[in-house]
Formats: sequence, C-alpha cells, structure tokens
Amino acid sequence: MPGKIGKYNEFDHSHTEFNLILKKTVTNGWVDYRGILAESDMFYRYITSLGAVNAETLATWSRDQKLAYWINAYNAFTIQAIIERYPIRSRTLIGLFFPQNSILQISGIWDRLKFNAGGQSLTLGQIEHEILRKLFDEPRIHFAIVCASRSCPALRSEAYRFDILEFQLHEQTVEFINDPARGVRWDLAKQRLYISKIFKWFKEDFKQKTGVSETTNQAEVPGNPQLAFIRPYVRDKAIIDAMDTNWNVRVSYLPYDWRLNEQM
Repeated sequence: MPGKIGKYNEFDHSHTEFNLILKKTVTNGWVDYRGILAESDMFYRYITSLGAVNAETLATWSRDQKLAYWINAYNAFTIQAIIERYPIRSRTLIGLFFPQNSILQISGIWDRLKFNAGGQSLTLGQIEHEILRKLFDEPRIHFAIVCASRSCPALRSEAYRFDILEFQLHEQTVEFINDPARGVRWDLAKQRLYISKIFKWFKEDFKQKTGVSETTNQAEVPGNPQLAFIRPYVRDKAIIDAMDTNWNVRVSYLPYDWRLNEQM
C-alpha cells in the first residue's frame, strides 16, 4: 500500500510513471496539459507515491535520491496545480496585470496551495526555498524546477533520476544558458550582455557556489557571481570573448514571459 512506504527500496527512484508521462506529453519543453489530463490515473498514482514517503524514509536516502525526489515533486505539483484548473481562468487585480493562461492566474500558487511530500504538507515556495535552496547548495536546481512559463527553463521530457542526476543538471544548465531567448544573449551593437532574471532573483545562490566573499566588488568578475557562474557553461564564442576581454561587461536582464509553456 502507498501509505506503508518505509523502507529504502520501496519508493521507485526511477520515477517511472512520471517519466512515462513526461516522455509522452513534453516536446522540447512544451507541455501537452490535455495529454496529461488523459493520463490522470497514472499521474495521480505518482502524486500519491510522493505523498506516501515519510520523513524517516527520506532520511535513509542518498543526497542525489533526495534531490531528484524534490525536483520531481516540485515539477509534478506544479503540473497538478495547472491541470486541475486547465484552461486557466483569467483573474484581474486593480493595478496588476496577469497574462492570460498563466500560472500567475492561479491564486496562491507558490504560497498557499499545499501538497504532501516527505511527511509534510508543503507549498511550492517551501519546497523551493526551504528545502531545495536551503538544504542542497545546488544553484543548478534553478534550471531543473520549472514554473510552467515560457521564460522558465524547459521542462525535460524525462524525470530526474539520482543515478544520472549530475548529467541532467549539467545538460539543463548548458541548454538554458545558451538559449538566447531565455538564458543569455549578447548584443554586439550595444556591447551588452542580457541574462535571465533568474540570475537576479537568486543572485545569492550563485554567489555561494562560486565562493564570492561579502567584501568582493560585485561590479567585477570574479566578484560578479552571475557572470562567474555563467562563464563555464557558455558555448557562444562572441559571449566568451566579450566576457574574457571585459570583466566589467554591461549586464541587463531579459524580459520574463509568464505565459504558460503549453503546446499550441
């Protein structure tokens, strides 16, 4: 029975059912939410399996098993919130604009809606900030967890697995950073580097990983944690040359498109 999970090997660390759903409904990061609705029995079996894992069981797992579990949980719960309201109805608040058919239209999406995982009832915000960011010291999670928007990193068409997690995180980071629409873009005419707002919102995470001290001048690389993190993953020679010859390269942030990452 799902509620009886309590041993190391009773949870499916291959995340098989979620993996099958993603392979069937995600293409190049674009999601067929109606297709997931058609697979709702399998999807909710997987959701139930996440909720059946208790804190004692979780404590017996390796770091990568835990990390894969929480990344998949975040992505699955985000999908759950969407398909239970799909197509997403518009809402308006005075003075605020929400794109139509956007996750921003779901009230309390990150701070009020709760999901069961690891023996707790958690919001998406708690999974992201109190578990993934706080406990794992792994900035690449920002390219693995997906907020279901067009400017987010692409959702993989496979589940995260502990045994190939390093490869998956590396590939996600390379693909996102080298996507000029979402990750990093060099404007030759303006001599300006445009980067995702993810690097602005979570600047401290990249700072920790690159070992930048509190007293470092943040206007310069390696004192700039964003550019210091980005540099090893860049594949565009123009960007590499711009960064390597001018550590004070001007940086701006790309606009963030909150429209749903759905297949059209």
